[in-house]
Amino acid sequence: MEYKVQITDEAGNIRQYNISCSSSSEDKNLNDFILETLQISEDKRKLPLKTQCPNGLEVYPSIKMKFDTYGSPLLGDKIAAMHITWRD
Repeated sequence: MEYKVQITDEAGNIRQYNISCSSSSEDKNLNDFILETLQISEDKRKLPLKTQCPNGLEVYPSIKMKFDTYGSPLLGDKIAAMHITWRD
């Protein structure tokens, strides 16, 4: 299933994105996460998004790329996954 999401910024610029769900046999991906978050009520989506560190500290998450081997596309490495992490 594919969804078309249209986002208008404060300047009036419109961007359109296609978001498709993964099948039950595939690993969940960022599109699945976006669709899950869109099911949360709009007032709750305005709350801060935080993640908890192993020591209990709450911080804002960041997204990191996980590479197959070398850790750099300049060295010919391919991105294997994306991680939502508590590290900057």
